[in-house]
Amino acid sequence: MFPSTKAILLTAASVSLALTHTATAGDRDGDRSKGNPYVAGDMHNHNTCTDGSVSAGYAIDRSVATGVTAGGGTNFDLDWFTLGNHGGAGNRDCRFSDNSANLPGDPTTTWSQTLGQTIDGITITSLKGTPNGTGSSATMWRWQSIKEVEYPIIVNRTPVYNKVLVEGLEWIVPGHEHTDVAVIAGQNPRGHGNADKMAEYEFRFDRADTDAIGLLDGENGRVWPGKDNVNNSGTAGHQKAVSGVTWLQTHYPLQSYAIPTHSERAGVFNPTGSNGYNIEHFRDFNNAGPTVAFGIESPGHMAQGNIAGGSGSYGTGAVGGGTYGLSGVYTAKVGGLWDGLLGEGRNFFIYVSSDWHNRGAGGARDAFTTSDFIPGEFTKLYVPNSEHFRAQSIVDGMRSGNSYSVNADIIGPDLVFRARGRDDDWKNMGETLVVRPGEKITVEMTMTVPAKNNSPYSFNNPLLQQVGIHQPLNKPSLDHVDLITGRIAGVIPPGGPGYAVPNAGGVAGASIVYNPTTTISQQIHANNMRSKRLRDGSTELTFTTTFTAGTTPSYIRARGTNIPVATPNVTDSAGSPLLDVNNALVSCTDPACPTHLAAVNGVKKVTFDVQAYSNVWFYANPIFIRPEGSPKLLVEKNADLARRLAERADNDHDGHGHDHDYDHDHDHDGRDHDGRDHDRD
Repeated sequence: MFPSTKAILLTAASVSLALTHTATAGDRDGDRSKGNPYVAGDMHNHNTCTDGSVSAGYAIDRSVATGVTAGGGTNFDLDWFTLGNHGGAGNRDCRFSDNSANLPGDPTTTWSQTLGQTIDGITITSLKGTPNGTGSSATMWRWQSIKEVEYPIIVNRTPVYNKVLVEGLEWIVPGHEHTDVAVIAGQNPRGHGNADKMAEYEFRFDRADTDAIGLLDGENGRVWPGKDNVNNSGTAGHQKAVSGVTWLQTHYPLQSYAIPTHSERAGVFNPTGSNGYNIEHFRDFNNAGPTVAFGIESPGHMAQGNIAGGSGSYGTGAVGGGTYGLSGVYTAKVGGLWDGLLGEGRNFFIYVSSDWHNRGAGGARDAFTTSDFIPGEFTKLYVPNSEHFRAQSIVDGMRSGNSYSVNADIIGPDLVFRARGRDDDWKNMGETLVVRPGEKITVEMTMTVPAKNNSPYSFNNPLLQQVGIHQPLNKPSLDHVDLITGRIAGVIPPGGPGYAVPNAGGVAGASIVYNPTTTISQQIHANNMRSKRLRDGSTELTFTTTFTAGTTPSYIRARGTNIPVATPNVTDSAGSPLLDVNNALVSCTDPACPTHLAAVNGVKKVTFDVQAYSNVWFYANPIFIRPEGSPKLLVEKNADLARRLAERADNDHDGHGHDHDYDHDHDHDGRDHDGRDHDRD
């Protein structure tokens, strides 16, 4: 795809306005997805089992229900939802919300107050494992709350909502900060099932879980022996973390994922501490778990931006010094860490979630927030709407790379982003298009900009008013789409030159370029797209463009925003986001600007939730391009591995065989060994 080393990657040949047609997946049985090709969810959020403000049940209700709660507060109608609490332990009974949520009749309650009581159909008679605290400070280890509290709550609510509910974990990673993990083996809320494997993972590998006993059998024998409770920090901790990923790959290669989250927040990796990640750590994870560790998550906490920064809960010590368009620098910077991993041809994709804890100065039912958004309110992770959508569909969709991440509903659930060569073999996000050098590549994108989002504000976007655009915050808009391309040089082996790259905290981290071939190859303005107004007030936008294939492998990824190029304090001359703390240099002068905004000399600034709804982006995962006759890329090899594992599982099921890569071949109620109920749903 590169005629010479000086040529611009994927040089544009044309941009046409031909309208495309969206292929839709079938509806889920009885589901509300209405045939949309993608369904929205959230995999990272918190409740009072750890450091969240609301009960586990309330978090599910607000995220997946429709309409308005009886006590007030909009629900956000997600299609799927994964409880993703921290590991470790907690002293609050998470069937209750905290006083900070300001939910009358739902006060802070500790386990010491409720042992032996049946609440929401769940009875906890004792705190298991190594005793940890006394009185109101007595804590329940997370493996127990995963197994005996959160998962039963999921089971209880599954008949209420025709949604897919999953028990997950925000893993407090040895040697690092955090990673989102789910082990869906055994989980089948429609047929009860269990979250024992998720609980076991937390017990074995979470550095905040120092329980030395774990689950006991009927004879008080340890069910999960051999736990390492020592190597929890620095380089030794990282090796334990790699062991955790290896454990997932060995036992549940198609039924689990491990996705590092807010990876820049804690700064750079500390060989003697527990901080962030450098690029080599992502490489180690992907090498150890090729079908498990396949991406990185952007930060949540998207309403925390103030006059000193803080969006995403990123301080100045974060790699990059803060967020950029409400994403970390690892994913927001063209040529940055994500592009470095794509430049190896790795199956490494990006995802977004809420990281919901609380609303800061607001209560759980208030319309405003100075901290977090409820899942589905602001961020949506879209995965393919497969037939008979299940928990397995979520993991499969994420692993495939055919997913995209959206803030503030800038686009909806019907994105088409695909490419083809001279034939009609379209390739979607995460897939590889094989073409001849010099061949014309057609790239097609269709997206719908909804008529409204969940913003409580109808005054004009103050960041856009700087450039003469009057756009209400509760009405999404798209200014342009960037098609970003980079060359693929091949996988760097462990220990090879460039495998480990020293990093730096603060703004200095923003200057690191891991893939210098990456560029914004085309920038398509919304005015140059085919526009069609739909009956519900939304707008369908379409464009088709072409590139010329070169002689080396490459990739195309996409992002879009409501912010024009070179908007003061928001984007640079290429259209890339600036450090978000600069947004707070802009004043919010409309009389409707809310009182909770941070102010300088009495003048309100673009901060908190107003900043989030003002500076909006979406990210689409890449399509890979490979010259005909060249070796397969790692993304293809790992996709082939996933297919072989799936075929093996199907063969074992058909032949009633046993496979150590999967859960026990049958649960007590007769479900298959892959944890799914093939007679239901």
